[in-house]
Amino acid sequence: MMAFLVVFLLACIGYILYFHRGSNYPNDSIRMRAIEAIIQTTRYGVIETDLNGTILIFNPAAEKMLGYRADEVIGRVTPAIIHIPDEVITRAQELGIEPGFDVFVKNPREKREVEAREWTYLRKDKSTFISFLSISALRDENDHLIGYVGVFEDITDLKEWQAAQKIKDEFVANVSHELRTPLNAVMGLSKLIEMESDPAKIKDNAHAIHLSGKHLLDIVNELLDFSKIQASQFQIEEVPFPLIKVFTDCHAILLGFSEDKHVTLHFDYHQIGEDQYVEGDEIRLKQVINNIISNAIKFSEGGIVDVYAAYKDQSLCLVITDDGIGMNETVVRNLFKPFYQADGSITRKFGGTGLGLAITKNIVDMMQGTIEVESIVGKGSTFRLTIPLASVVQEENNITPAILPLQMFGHRYHVLVAEDNLINRMILEQILQKFELNVTTVTNGKEAFDSAVKNKFDLILMDIQMPEMDGIQSTKMLRENNLSVPVIACTANTSQEDQNVCLISGIDDFITKPIDIATLNAILNKYLKTHDS
Repeated sequence: MMAFLVVFLLACIGYILYFHRGSNYPNDSIRMRAIEAIIQTTRYGVIETDLNGTILIFNPAAEKMLGYRADEVIGRVTPAIIHIPDEVITRAQELGIEPGFDVFVKNPREKREVEAREWTYLRKDKSTFISFLSISALRDENDHLIGYVGVFEDITDLKEWQAAQKIKDEFVANVSHELRTPLNAVMGLSKLIEMESDPAKIKDNAHAIHLSGKHLLDIVNELLDFSKIQASQFQIEEVPFPLIKVFTDCHAILLGFSEDKHVTLHFDYHQIGEDQYVEGDEIRLKQVINNIISNAIKFSEGGIVDVYAAYKDQSLCLVITDDGIGMNETVVRNLFKPFYQADGSITRKFGGTGLGLAITKNIVDMMQGTIEVESIVGKGSTFRLTIPLASVVQEENNITPAILPLQMFGHRYHVLVAEDNLINRMILEQILQKFELNVTTVTNGKEAFDSAVKNKFDLILMDIQMPEMDGIQSTKMLRENNLSVPVIACTANTSQEDQNVCLISGIDDFITKPIDIATLNAILNKYLKTHDS
């Protein structure tokens, strides 16, 4: 960009000198008319001044960018009218001179060099844009200084793009760090288990691996959620649920985290009745509440986090207050922007992908709610949420089922597992064996179909993406051959569209990877006859 502007600047200088000197050569005249046409039609602004800074040329591009007509400025004012005074003062201090026109032309005049730098330009309507300006001195045939010419371009969009790229690069580096930290734990602890003989230490290490895996899953889910939001595929469900359960679950989940951070966590949701059912998305509401409270805990180490919740006028009112590090106005203003990181050192200390609050704001907006933030540096922050949730009458089918104890089936049932990944197949087989189930494994949908035709199975756990034949096609063939065995999709595809495709193909239900044992237990209890006690 700078090199092109300098070349264009030199062409302008040639034209202007020709204009001042005149010429009797026809070829020179044609060349100069061509350059004049370029100056009049170029997208670059061109301003020529005399030695005192009075404007002599103000081309159409300059008019368009700055909002002044040429006849308003030529011979009347200097380029100082388009500059921010503070920037001029700062540059004067750098050069060791008094603020004024000399700030722009000192180096071109004394060092005979092109002065190229960024400036904030002030339009006639007082709005601003970022400009890249190149200035050169004009000299006659006797090398006498006769004036100055500047060529400039609006680079606001470029600067915004560069800033966005920088933020994204920092985000990628941050996510890489966030992924590598738990991965290091998984790989290191699993190696220690191989070398460990103490059962207690093996159990502790296995538990730590599980926690690291859960952290990895949280990061992946955040990235997937953000991707869905960007693609307008993020959906909010409308189903009845007991509102108080959201807060009892969040309290239970966050209590351990707060203890680890030595944070006193106060939950006050007593104004929400035990029988208060509302219609909305329970999972996404928990996600919003967990995101905000976990952030408050994270930035309030050793402090206090207060959570107050009430339900009135068909809306959930939530106030979350902490006495943590707080935020300045700039951080608060950018808090819900994706990839935004207030401070690299804070990010390194406290972790996170920088997407949690952006996702939270999107969910709240989709729920037709509002979220407000007040914060003081060094004193803490307060988040206020209001989310409309229509009250519904509790019905029998609204009652949330209790978590079932892990069911032992006494080897009475035979389950077919179709999974192409060796480790995933081994994990699922061993989990099912813990439930006292008989297990047969195959590696693709074709083998699953062939095995189901030849053998009687009580349930099929079917991966969706497999070589040779996928789980969708395999299930369609099973149904076409009148095999009614329950088929459960066991898949990493979590979108509603993927789930709909599964159900249309004849699949009865689905469970997402990584496998949650309690969820698998509920699926097994739903589709297999439980062992008679």
